[in-house]
Amino acid sequence: MDPIQEIKNRLDIVELVSETVNLRKSGRSYTGFCPFHSNTRTPSFVVFPETQTWRCFGACAEGGDIFSYFMKRDGVEFREALVQLAARAGVQLEEPDPQKIARKNAQDHLVELLEAAAGYFHQLFLHAPQAQFAREYIDKRGFTAETIDTFRIGFALNSWNAARDHFLGQGYSEEDLIKVGLLTVNEEKGTRYDRFRNRLMIPIRDMQGRVVGFGARTLDPDGIPKYLNSPQNELFDKSNLLFGLDMARRHIREARQAVIVEGYMDVIMAWQAGFRNMVAQMGTALTPTQLNLLKRVTKRFVIALDADAAGVNATLRSLDVARKTLDREEELRFDPTGLIKEEGRLQADMRIVSMPPGEDPDSLIRQDPALFARRIEGAKPVVEYVIDVLSQETDLNDPKNKTQLAEKVIPLIRDVASPVEREHFWQLLARTLRVDDRALKQLYVPGERRPVVGERRSTKSSPPPKPTPQNRARSRGDGVKKIEENFLRECLIDPLLIRRINRMLSQEGQSIIHAEDFSSAVDRTLFVVLNQQQSLGVVASIEEIWDSLDALMQQRVQQLMQLSSTKQAEREKLPERLVHSVLDWRLRKANQLNDELKLLIREAKQEADVELVRNYTQQHAELTRQIYQVNRAKAAIKGISRRRS
Repeated sequence: MDPIQEIKNRLDIVELVSETVNLRKSGRSYTGFCPFHSNTRTPSFVVFPETQTWRCFGACAEGGDIFSYFMKRDGVEFREALVQLAARAGVQLEEPDPQKIARKNAQDHLVELLEAAAGYFHQLFLHAPQAQFAREYIDKRGFTAETIDTFRIGFALNSWNAARDHFLGQGYSEEDLIKVGLLTVNEEKGTRYDRFRNRLMIPIRDMQGRVVGFGARTLDPDGIPKYLNSPQNELFDKSNLLFGLDMARRHIREARQAVIVEGYMDVIMAWQAGFRNMVAQMGTALTPTQLNLLKRVTKRFVIALDADAAGVNATLRSLDVARKTLDREEELRFDPTGLIKEEGRLQADMRIVSMPPGEDPDSLIRQDPALFARRIEGAKPVVEYVIDVLSQETDLNDPKNKTQLAEKVIPLIRDVASPVEREHFWQLLARTLRVDDRALKQLYVPGERRPVVGERRSTKSSPPPKPTPQNRARSRGDGVKKIEENFLRECLIDPLLIRRINRMLSQEGQSIIHAEDFSSAVDRTLFVVLNQQQSLGVVASIEEIWDSLDALMQQRVQQLMQLSSTKQAEREKLPERLVHSVLDWRLRKANQLNDELKLLIREAKQEADVELVRNYTQQHAELTRQIYQVNRAKAAIKGISRRRS
């Protein structure tokens, strides 16, 4: 995994900022006085947990991610910030190995193919006449256009070779398509054909938000199987993935619990209804790897599976894995608010909830979101849930049945670390079976595990997140990132482009490109290097630039150079195109900030904070003016391009 992304996954910007800034929860964000300029009247500094970013809406008018904040706060360069934050997060920084780089480049090529496939299937769903019945199905399920776009729901044509022919035409090979599971090989007949046909396509992403496979649902009532996943390959391992985790992890951290469900549709409907801290298993019982992924962001889990027998059995299987994976002492350093700094032993708090008969999370949310929220809030501790489920299925007038039930529950009780909790469950089981708890404690269960020594840390329950207004920050952020990466790639090939682009921007009254234009700290640092090269007026080759970079920056350059470049015949028009790119990403960022400000204004009005409302309203007016100026500059550049053509 990219060490920068790994650090972001493990650290919380709210915790980092809270070390030096007194933050106050305000709606879905945190506000405080900006540490970078003098101000004691209006708290203009805002931290957004969902996107893990910060922004000063006052004199600084700056913002960024956790790296840019640390660099500005401590006055260090990117490399030093990387080293310090990596140490804090427990991420090992390694020098890139040539073989690893080659493997990563090959993997990036396959990820690019899967991203293209997600776009291909999504466009078919939106526009293909053959997908009309798929659109009607999704409409009946109650999904909105925004939800369809957010999850990039797609459709595979009822064809044996449509996807193959499309991607062969895009320059990919059949071997590439086989590696990512888009093509299936019939060894006996020696044929190759599309794996996904006439199915609803749901892209599956890893923790970094990369498409690594698909879940394909049949729309034929007699279709088998109901869900067809991508086959196991180097990118797709369903035992190591949780559907929706890339989008949910910020909400899980904020809600301080993760809700685990069975199906993709459960997660999608929950997201639409405002329950954003939900993830889905990949058609298997919970695995240690899946739970370890969740442990990075929370220690509290609620398993919410279907009410049918298969769901209950899956729950019980999951519990066994959970005990082996989570109920163990683990050395962790934590600092949730900057006030608690200690070396602690943390263990997971796992709870279980059953849906009403005949319901699953998807159907229950569509029927009554409030009822689903109450169900989650009433989730029971593991041992209590198991006792409840098994006792309902057992004739407790038969002593043999009592013994069998006890043998299933006792290993769970003996594995509870806290002696107080352990005693509570002994008494609960004794009351349920109507026997003396001393008799239960003497019962020997063949093959049982030995008790775990240590004290379990209890966790205060927290309700599922309340529905929040739909926002477009994620999709805009993804679009901006791609534009920025393309810009950097072209400037790596020709750093003197920066000078020509700056001249054109200045002519239209726009500020020249500066490092703060870029979203990520590593790209800001790379741009500084390129800007220094062009300021010398000397054409530097990529090899010469490469020699001036450290190992991590070299790795970033390699990633950028994997992107498609402009053809030689079109390079004459490249400066104008890149100016458009700069204006476009500035426009998207300004619109994104405006969306944030509208929510901040609404929240400040609800709290009757007149000073904050005035400050945010002024910032909103200034951003509106900037948006007008950027749009005017875009129109002027477009006019110049038309006249030149």
